[in-house]
Amino acid sequence: MAVYNESRLNYLWLAWFGLSIPIILLIDALPHYPSSWSSSPSSPLHIFHLIRQDYISQYNDPIVQWSPSTAVLGSHDSWIGLFMYLEFGFSLPVVLYGFFKLALSKRRGTTGGDELLFLVYALETALTTLVCIYDVGYWDPEVHSVKVRRTMVLQFFGPWFLVPSIMAVDMARRILGRIKVADEAMEERERRKAQ
Repeated sequence: MAVYNESRLNYLWLAWFGLSIPIILLIDALPHYPSSWSSSPSSPLHIFHLIRQDYISQYNDPIVQWSPSTAVLGSHDSWIGLFMYLEFGFSLPVVLYGFFKLALSKRRGTTGGDELLFLVYALETALTTLVCIYDVGYWDPEVHSVKVRRTMVLQFFGPWFLVPSIMAVDMARRILGRIKVADEAMEERERRKAQ
């Protein structure tokens, strides 16, 4: 029988997963949908197209503007494609699972398996975001002012590094707690056998 951890931090993780779903589906995935879904003013996702275009015109973010068709062979930005595959192939399913698990499950806690999955998700999200933060330092100062780069790091990338880092620490703490309990149970069993 699974033991559920009902930490109050689960509400924070539920909110995080709830925030992540529309960002991934409606902002990050937008360029991968058929253009008819967002290009014309009457299309269903046009508002998100406008938000994305406004963001690009304001910050000229090369990471957001990257696509396989704009990639330059031999350039440093090939990692962006890999990160997109990770986001859509791993992060999105985990975020959907985490949201529905924490919001709709009769048991609102997490199992050891959930905690391991969320730990891997948190580490992957924090690490890929850290790479993006590091990349900002190499953006052309002629194109991206110090103010724009600071805004990118603190307002856009910073939370996507900080929150998953906290989640990773929380999940690691929970898993270590489970390991400690299991070790104590094994020691008790061995002590009883020795008597």
